Amino acid sequence: MIQKYIDVYHQFGEDIHIALWETIEMMSFSMVVTLIVGLSVALLLFAFREGGIMENKTAYFVLSGLINIFKSVPFILFIITMIPVNRFLIGTGFGVDASKIPMSVIGIATFARLVEQDLLDVNKDIYETSYALGASKFQYFTSFLLVEARSSIVLSFTSASISLLSYSTVMGIIGGGGLGYLAIAEGYHNFNYKLMWIIIVMMILMVQILQTVGNNISNRIDQR
Repeated sequence: MIQKYIDVYHQFGEDIHIALWETIEMMSFSMVVTLIVGLSVALLLFAFREGGIMENKTAYFVLSGLINIFKSVPFILFIITMIPVNRFLIGTGFGVDASKIPMSVIGIATFARLVEQDLLDVNKDIYETSYALGASKFQYFTSFLLVEARSSIVLSFTSASISLLSYSTVMGIIGGGGLGYLAIAEGYHNFNYKLMWIIIVMMILMVQILQTVGNNISNRIDQR
């Protein structure tokens, strides 16, 4: 029984490796963008909210509304609607590079909302402490707020990264390729269920790796 799966792996080995690399390429780019931009957006949401240290209801409404819109549209439809944006930004609406853009946008929206909640969970006395010590607003964010929330933020980034892996499985709709597309195109549609299950196991292992790494980093930096 196992030998049959090994034979299928050898038969489609090159295709699997190419698809794996496409998934890693899409994931790596979108994770970096998600971390940098998503964290920045979350800090703005936290600062602009009602009662925040830079309260601006209009700015909060716009940012929060955009996030809600991105998260509300079914991802397959979102990919299609982003094709003109892809063409405008990189000159093509299809391919691995084009797939990075919708993945990054949905990653930013997901991560920003998670981190916003992480920041809201931080003890509100932290601001009073930073103020009493003469810290500026920038120092409050970097030396107090983010330090207190860092463990939760790591877990939120881990969850967002796992979501991105899930989203990557449907990027074949615009020629993004990846493991998910190979599982559907060569596995499911061609009734090659052994190949499909091989890829499913690979993606389960990738999720386990992401979660384990995230948990370990979170535990190491948790000073509570």
